[in-house]
Amino acid sequence: MAQVKIYGLRSHLEASRASISTAIHTAIVEALHYPKEKKFHRFIPLEQENFIFPDDRSDRYTIIEISIFEGRSVETGKQLIRLIFKNLEEQAGISA
Repeated sequence: MAQVKIYGLRSHLEASRASISTAIHTAIVEALHYPKEKKFHRFIPLEQENFIFPDDRSDRYTIIEISIFEGRSVETGKQLIRLIFKNLEEQAGISA
């Protein structure tokens, strides 16, 4: 099972939680061939003072951590990352 942690500013995550979750899960299902019902996401909303990031990032800056079992090919990992970036832009309005 893939376990996902999503970090970002509280104001952004609370407004975009559903679209972010869908974008990530859709990528995992496609790239890793996971069943649709196997969804495990933890959203970690942070206050401005607890989330320090570079000035060239917007308030929509989001960090995603994905834990999966070893054994996936490098190409599968790359495909997952490409799909996540694509889906986040299309479904949640978050560009790379």
